[in-house]
Amino acid sequence: MIYFKDKEQYVYAYTKSNIEQVSRLTELEMILSEKEHAYTDAYNVLQAALLELNEAIARYDLTIASEELNEDVSEFENDVNVKTANYNIALVTFSKIESEYLPIKSEYDEIPSVFFEIRENINVMKKMSQKEVDVYLNPPISKKQLIAETEQQKQSLLAEANNAIAPLQDAVDLGMPTESETAALQEWKKYRVLLNRVDTSTAPDIEWPVKPNI
Repeated sequence: MIYFKDKEQYVYAYTKSNIEQVSRLTELEMILSEKEHAYTDAYNVLQAALLELNEAIARYDLTIASEELNEDVSEFENDVNVKTANYNIALVTFSKIESEYLPIKSEYDEIPSVFFEIRENINVMKKMSQKEVDVYLNPPISKKQLIAETEQQKQSLLAEANNAIAPLQDAVDLGMPTESETAALQEWKKYRVLLNRVDTSTAPDIEWPVKPNI
C-alpha cells in the first residue's frame, strides 16, 4: 500500500496497482494528445479525397451520359484515376494512423472513473514517508491507555496474591500452620502491601515488587 495525507491530516491508502493505473492514465492522455491531431488531420484529408473522387466520378458519368460526344472523355477518366490514387494514398495513411490511435483511445475510454478521482486526490495530497506510515500503522500507546493497562495488570497480580494468601491464612486462623506456611503468608502479605502501593499513574515507569518464590 502507498499512503497519502491531505491538509486535514486524513490518511488515504492506495495499492501499487492503483498508482500504476493512474500513471498509465496520464501517459495515455499524453499519447492521445499527440496522436489525436494526426488522426483528425488524416481523417479530414481522407474525407476531402473521397469528396474529390466522388465529384470526379460524377463529372465522368455526366460526360458519358451526355448526348454530345464531342468532349474528350479521357480527360475526365484521367481525373478519376488521379483522384482514385489520391484517395487510396489518403486511405493507407489514415488506416495506419487509425490502427495506432484507436487501441490507445479504447484503452483510455475503458479506464474506470474511480482512477480519475484517485489522480485528483493524490495531486492535492502529500505522499507519506516510511516513518510517517510506521507511526500511522503502529501509533504510540497513549498515557491514558498505559495507565489503564497497568491498572489491569495490578489487579491481576493482586488477585493472584489473594488466592495465594487465602489458604495460608486459613491455616493460621485454625492454629495449624506449618513453619513454611507461616513464612509464605508473611511474604505474600508483604508482596500484596507493596502491590497496593504501586502508583499506576506513573506508567510506564513502574517498579513492580518481586513475587514470592515460595
